[in-house]
Amino acid sequence: MCFESGRYDFHAPEGQDDRVNIVARLRGIRDLIIDGGGAEFIAHGRLMLFLAEECERLTIRNFSLDWERPYITQASIVALGDGHVDLAIDRKRYPYHIEKGRIRFTDETWEREIDPESYSTAYDPQSGAVLYGTRDCPLSDRNAVFRGEAREIAPDTVRFFGTVDRPLPIGTELALYHGRYLSNAMTVVNCRNVCFEKIDLRHSPGMGVYGLRSENILLKAVCTVVNRSEKRRFSCAADAFHFTNCRGLIELDGCNCNGQGDDALNIHGIYARIVAVSKDRKQIELFGVRFPAERVFKADDEIWPIVRTTGSRGARNRIERIVRKSSKRLVVALREPLDKTFREDDFIENASWYANVSIHDCYFGRANRARGILLTTPGKVVVHNNRFMTAGTAILIEGDTDYWFESGAVCDMDIHDNLFENCGTSASNNGGSGWGEALISITPSFRPADESSPVYHRNIRIRNNRILTYDRPLLHARSVEGLQFVANCVEQTYDFPATAAQRQSFCLEGCRNVRIAENRFIGYGKPDFELIHMNPNNICHEKAK
Repeated sequence: MCFESGRYDFHAPEGQDDRVNIVARLRGIRDLIIDGGGAEFIAHGRLMLFLAEECERLTIRNFSLDWERPYITQASIVALGDGHVDLAIDRKRYPYHIEKGRIRFTDETWEREIDPESYSTAYDPQSGAVLYGTRDCPLSDRNAVFRGEAREIAPDTVRFFGTVDRPLPIGTELALYHGRYLSNAMTVVNCRNVCFEKIDLRHSPGMGVYGLRSENILLKAVCTVVNRSEKRRFSCAADAFHFTNCRGLIELDGCNCNGQGDDALNIHGIYARIVAVSKDRKQIELFGVRFPAERVFKADDEIWPIVRTTGSRGARNRIERIVRKSSKRLVVALREPLDKTFREDDFIENASWYANVSIHDCYFGRANRARGILLTTPGKVVVHNNRFMTAGTAILIEGDTDYWFESGAVCDMDIHDNLFENCGTSASNNGGSGWGEALISITPSFRPADESSPVYHRNIRIRNNRILTYDRPLLHARSVEGLQFVANCVEQTYDFPATAAQRQSFCLEGCRNVRIAENRFIGYGKPDFELIHMNPNNICHEKAK
């Protein structure tokens, strides 16, 4: 299927902003190439361009995607006063009206306020990067200033009345969100061998590309792009790329990510909570805390039981059958009895659906909110020949049993031959964890209690990278067995103030068999360490060159 070059407009039905409207739904299709021919696809309203379900050997390529009226409004600070902020808003690009002191932003198919729980990301007007030292709600806690009265004081100028906790420089540009996960640009579910190629995503009301329980996904030169012709600072409203319980190989080749409202990439599984165990221990009831359990587990999947307090995996088991109680609650029959080690409030993780990952020749910029790439998968992961210039931590390796419940304790990860350039300009500057503690942050929910505590991640190698840094923290690692930071070149810069909360080069907590060796430090000074719940014999540190 080929498009001729040119502009194509897609419109959501009037009055349907409360649901996702799908432009092209592909189901059960094999061996299809959709070639945009360099076309410009323009969406109007709450749309998803492609939803692919149970497709194989699918290629989608060669087009750009934007929204005529994005689900983000851009504004710039023109004045700050006692209890108010004045914002310049281009009414032609971002239509709005004010009624009884409430501002509502509009399009031909929708009308929305500023999402009070959203980010209001601040941008440097000169560089277009996230403003140094700012994170979510940069003007006031919980966006308090946008919860009160609004008044137009001049054409295209609106005064918002409320508390201003952190005055920002005049001219700072803000992205005001009207929702965050309203609709992905493209979604694949239960698909195999999918390729996205040469696509510029200038906006999406949610994520750029989302994949669920799909196998072998290639993204080649798929980019989140800030639309400069519209004078924008933002692109997608959420993550550029996000994959849940996928398997096979997920590969990013030559992708550039900038301007999106969340991380560039997130790959993970899902923890479902055990809420009941039968007497014979061959039947359990699962609850998907953050994510519908029915979308994660299917009959014949292998599973790992997980100890809630440590994240440790038990022996594999297999699902014989599933009875659905609701989208989030499943009654699962197991082939073998659940080991007596496990009980209610522990977790189950899918052992059949996890990905190997290759990320290479990509660029992760400083204009996007939050972190660079988030990787939690027990598959083999290789991250090489990329350039990171992120506002938060460049690489976050987590494993979450208390908030998002994103699973995937790492078993084999190699991070090599990348360029890290002044990452973390909005990470932990105010003393909190913020968008990450260090250049690379390995921070699972499990916190070791002492030197004998079990470990969560294994075999993470950081080697042969070039690191340009304005600050001290290089690595924050918790609960890792077999951690290496080897043959990297660290060069001191003075491009930003050094204000990170972590003042040590390396903060290591409950790690084992750590090797830090053969690194070069240019102008950086002597690297220093903070060891928590660690025997000093568990670290091999060779003197810096």
